[in-house]
Amino acid sequence: MRLPKFPIPAMQFLTSLTYLSSLRIFAEATGNNLDDCKCQPSQRCWPDSHAWSRLNKTTNGALLKTVPPGIVCYQGPAYDKEACEKISEESKYHTWITQSPFNVMQPGWNGNPCPPTGGAEANGTCNTLLGSPVYVINATNPSQVEAGVKFAKKYNIRLIVKNTGHEFLGRSSGAHSLSIWTHYMRDADFTESFKPKKCSKAKAHSAVTIGSGMQWKDLVLLAHPHGKLVVTGGNPTVGCIGGFMQGGGHSPIGSKYGMAVDQVLEINLVTPSGQYITANECENSEYFWALRGGGGGTFGVVTSATIRTYPTQPITVLSQNFTLTSDDTDIWWDWMAYVHSDIPRISEAGLMGYSFIFDNGTGKVGWAAALTMVNGTAEEASDILKPLYANLTNGKYKDHIIYDQQTYTFPDFMTYFVNFFRAERAGSTAVLPSRLLDARALTEDPTFFAATLKKMWSPYVGAYLGHIVGGPGVAQYKNVDMALNPAWRRTYNHFIAATGWDTPDLRDAVVDHARNVLEYNLRKLAPETGQYLNEALYGSEGWQAANWGSNYPRLFSFKNKIDPNGVLYCFNCVGSEKWVESANGSLCRASWA
Repeated sequence: MRLPKFPIPAMQFLTSLTYLSSLRIFAEATGNNLDDCKCQPSQRCWPDSHAWSRLNKTTNGALLKTVPPGIVCYQGPAYDKEACEKISEESKYHTWITQSPFNVMQPGWNGNPCPPTGGAEANGTCNTLLGSPVYVINATNPSQVEAGVKFAKKYNIRLIVKNTGHEFLGRSSGAHSLSIWTHYMRDADFTESFKPKKCSKAKAHSAVTIGSGMQWKDLVLLAHPHGKLVVTGGNPTVGCIGGFMQGGGHSPIGSKYGMAVDQVLEINLVTPSGQYITANECENSEYFWALRGGGGGTFGVVTSATIRTYPTQPITVLSQNFTLTSDDTDIWWDWMAYVHSDIPRISEAGLMGYSFIFDNGTGKVGWAAALTMVNGTAEEASDILKPLYANLTNGKYKDHIIYDQQTYTFPDFMTYFVNFFRAERAGSTAVLPSRLLDARALTEDPTFFAATLKKMWSPYVGAYLGHIVGGPGVAQYKNVDMALNPAWRRTYNHFIAATGWDTPDLRDAVVDHARNVLEYNLRKLAPETGQYLNEALYGSEGWQAANWGSNYPRLFSFKNKIDPNGVLYCFNCVGSEKWVESANGSLCRASWA
């Protein structure tokens, strides 16, 4: 079977796109009272060894003391050249990162303590955790999660949650913290007739109940023998029901079925008070509302959830490429504006997927797209694009732009998923200002759209990433009451202007450009929508409204009600404005809070 191939420069960039590492922007705490700050190991409030031993006993030996895996590359008794070489190679892949209780996809978020050196002994020693947790609970059942939450609350310790560590904004790491690692909570129970608890009148659904450590690469395989598909993310290593689902979870088949959060029927979690509860539309309904789009690591530690399943379907993929052959860049951006203006039409007709605008390595700009159709033939999918190609071949663009299209048909969702998606490699530092683009932004003023894309395009930009994952499937849930940003219900394209840097000396210039040029212009393009909270510029201006729209006041009020002491905190999460994180990792209440 021939598989889709994207131009090499685009794939090199995209597969190394490890979003937003090394960009945490700290501010100094405004309060000096230690009672207003989370406890640190150097302070008297920190639990003694006996307290940690009791926690280890309570969790049946699940407590781990953090030791940076890269310590084997540094001077001292742990140095091991062979082990250093091995870990240096393994650490390039997200698969290894998800299996580590300590590491995260973006180690720059936690200061990247003791990075692997490729086998050579590093100068200096590995004697600091920087932003990594001090202890980790390798949780395999809810009672261990309960114990961890209660311990953190009792001793006023910063608490974080890690599922796979595939987190673009560094929310699964934190200095001076206790981490709850849910990776091995991986049960899966399929049923044809699931009803939420205490909802006797609810309609029964085909569903699967999964533990919070389950990843899409595993659940897709488990669903296949049952003849089912699930509404996945676009990366195999992503956790199914962690921050991905709780933040919304866009999907390569979202224009047909909706977002991952739209599939949730019931959630089991440990609240910030340490109580294990079930949340659905009939029981603990406010938790159920908040957890569907309110963001991970904020309202509780999810231990399992039940999501809808659907009969598996054939999948057709169109691999589409446009390339500028002349030197007329104005005609290129004009064409790109026309292509984007056609996205609502092709979405409504049944195509969905991902697009990329990139420098093809020859100094020319290119477009590559992987457009998916559920339960449709190659002919049906191609017919949808005929009006687009007719405009290219017969109009003003024909002497400037060439195109190529290939089609691939997979017999079922599992075959499509395992052949089409690959785990990302860890790599360069990147920044992702983004915007949700609705029909107005895409179609109302093509001239302005073209000018905006041209204005933003510069050596600072690695690629424009388009996620054509909204449309009718997402809009069908517009009357369902949940915390997800309402702008998603009218979105067709989640658009990212991806930028980054290779050397630290470029960081400030890149970040300034991302905020003052890229994000600024994206907001002008779609001023009344927002952004996807899991893929956005760190410290985005007005992040509350951008992430949640009109739902933010209700979310903020609920957070204050259930977690007044901030047991759960993460940057740019609901209620995080009540806290200030300093350069040394201390976390203190803001002066106004």
